[in-house]
Amino acid sequence: MRFWQFKLGISLVFFSSISIAQETHLELLHSVKLSASFIESDNIGNVYTVHDFEITKRDISGKELLKNSALAFGDIYSLDASNALKMVLFFKDMSQVIYLDNLLANRGNRVELDFIGYSQVTAICRSYNDGLWVYDQTTFELTRLDEQLQSTAQSGNLNQILGFVPNPTYIRESNNWVYINDPEHGVMVFDWYGSYTKTIPVLGLRKFVIRANKLFYLTKETLDSYDLKSFQFSSIQLPSSKIVDFTLYDDKLLLITENELLVYRIIVN
Repeated sequence: MRFWQFKLGISLVFFSSISIAQETHLELLHSVKLSASFIESDNIGNVYTVHDFEITKRDISGKELLKNSALAFGDIYSLDASNALKMVLFFKDMSQVIYLDNLLANRGNRVELDFIGYSQVTAICRSYNDGLWVYDQTTFELTRLDEQLQSTAQSGNLNQILGFVPNPTYIRESNNWVYINDPEHGVMVFDWYGSYTKTIPVLGLRKFVIRANKLFYLTKETLDSYDLKSFQFSSIQLPSSKIVDFTLYDDKLLLITENELLVYRIIVN
């Protein structure tokens, strides 16, 4: 068994143990001064802070390991680091996607979304077998592209299907499902064929993190979770209401404020 697979197993056991009936609290482990717009974690325990056009790779304590500020496509809109060896950076304003390896070096050719027929993509994420999910606001359609950028699945016009115009801000694929955050309407769930199945009624989100069949998200003062199997909600009180962004790995909660990164251990009694 590979090390990252072992760590993933630990993470699954930990997050599946969190329930509303248990007492949960946070222990501060590290505090690092920095400026960042958002944070993501990969599948082997690295975290990435993004500030405008700069991406910094850090260990789980927040220590800086690598930095790339030579990207020439404007501000980074999103980062999908679910595969540490081929991460996906999305530059929304330039309609560009580039891939980075574990050394933050460019990997492969960049994708010019408007050139291949997707003129107003508002959200994107990795898919299995090096594919991509893209949402195009001109067609109101979620599309899966394979490694050769050929369409393999489509949702159809979601304005017609849902009865409103979606405004996705964040997409992730997890365990054969695709989750799309629309702050006004909730988190919409699609299968691998792009077919809409349901909406999770959590509103006003910027992003979410899925771990061990739980969807985690921030409210003003708590880290909340929604169990994707039992449909139960639970929450953990946060130490501050001035949180900009968050991510999770194993039993660690990482919070970005206006000027620092806070690393907590989640303790479940």
